[in-house]
Amino acid sequence: MKKYMITLLIVLAFFTNPSSSKAAEVQWDGAQVVKGQTGKMTFTKDVKVYKKNANGTYSSMTVKRNNYFRVYDIEKYDNKTFYWMSSGYRVQATDLVVFKKVPLNIRASLYDNPAYININRQGYSYGQHYQLDSTFYNKISIGENLYYSYYDADGGSIEVYIDGSDIRIFETTKRDKGLYMLTADAQVSGGPMNGAGGIGWTKGTALHSLGLEINGYLWANEGYIPVTLIQPVKKQGKRYIRYGVSAAATKGNPKELKRFDEVILLTENDTTAWIEMGKYIVYRKKF
Repeated sequence: MKKYMITLLIVLAFFTNPSSSKAAEVQWDGAQVVKGQTGKMTFTKDVKVYKKNANGTYSSMTVKRNNYFRVYDIEKYDNKTFYWMSSGYRVQATDLVVFKKVPLNIRASLYDNPAYININRQGYSYGQHYQLDSTFYNKISIGENLYYSYYDADGGSIEVYIDGSDIRIFETTKRDKGLYMLTADAQVSGGPMNGAGGIGWTKGTALHSLGLEINGYLWANEGYIPVTLIQPVKKQGKRYIRYGVSAAATKGNPKELKRFDEVILLTENDTTAWIEMGKYIVYRKKF
């Protein structure tokens, strides 16, 4: 009898104590909001919508007036706005479309570790990652929209409001901190989005991971890089310094390297080598 009672208690505990608070259903404007949803839209009359298939052909379906559809992504460029429905259907904003954005804080409640990224291509902020713990901001808050303030060079407070529909939320994933190397020539971007501006770096360059992956990009001191183009740095064996040189250290003061000093090579590109010498990881012109 005791065995059955223990089993029953375990089953009851399983059903009454969900493992994650994010599993709870979120309601807004009379409907359930799902993770990844940006808003909802209806149409003022029956219309036909289209999607482009992988083989280049197009499929269509007719959507009925006043039926609502979830919007999962938004594109804004060339003074045009496009809404992405499920299954790849894309609709341009016109007077036939009634769009309502889900407040940013409600969307964020569905994520464990949300990252807020600007997806509006019509400004200079496309791809910008708004870091809630950044010391750049005087204040930053998430409500219906994103608000932050910062001090200008004269000490004045500048306030900025970003419309919630300009923000896409991604779940962050923990990555190891430390050095990663590029496995091919690549652009290190200013934000974790395809098309965000950046600088080209060469194969072998070391990047200093901050320990997070966002939208398939590693967040590093140098910027954001697709995780498909990196791998952890591994020690490649002993090397000896050919000429004395002062090398910059990743932490602390520059390190003086003397001729014939023994070091461990980590990675290198056409101009720079990253080496380990005792507790130091330093870089210098190739030796």
